[in-house]
Amino acid sequence: GRCSDKMASKMNPDLRKERDGASFDPEMITNFLHGGPKKVKRKRELESLALNDPDFKHEDLNFMSREQQYETFVWKSLLMVTKMKAQKMGDWDRQIYKDAVLGVNAHPLGLHSSMFLPTIYKQASDQQKDKWLKMAEEYAIVGTYAQTEMGHGTFIRGLETTAT
Repeated sequence: GRCSDKMASKMNPDLRKERDGASFDPEMITNFLHGGPKKVKRKRELESLALNDPDFKHEDLNFMSREQQYETFVWKSLLMVTKMKAQKMGDWDRQIYKDAVLGVNAHPLGLHSSMFLPTIYKQASDQQKDKWLKMAEEYAIVGTYAQTEMGHGTFIRGLETTAT
C-alpha cells in the first residue's frame, strides 16, 4: 500500500486500510501540510527518536493515579529538555520532539510552550527578549500565563504569584 514508512507498521489496521484506499495520495497531503518532503522526513526522524527511546517508556497512563501521571510527566519533561539540549535542536525540532515525547496530554511544560513563550515572542520589547527569551527557549526558566477578565467573574482568588 501507499503507507510504507516505518511508522506505518504501528498504524491501526483500519486507518491503514482507509489510507490505502483513498482517492488521493496521503503522502502528498502529509508533505503539503508539513512543509514538504524534507520537513516530513525530519519530523519522522524526531518522532522515531522520541518514540523508540527506552527512557520515555512507562506504564499505561490509564492505570496511574493523577499524582503518578504528574510525576511521570515532570520526569519525562526534565529528561526531554536535557536530551533536546544535547542534540542542539532548533525551535522547530524541539516542538516536534516535545509533541512526540509528551503527546497531546496536559503536561507540566504545556503552559510554558503554549502561552508563556508565544507571549514573549509577540509582546515583549527587544530589551525584554534580550533578557528572557533565550533562557525561556532553553528551559533555564519555566514560565506560565495567567489572565483575568475584569468584571467577568473569572475565579482568580486562589492564584498566587510573584512579579519579578
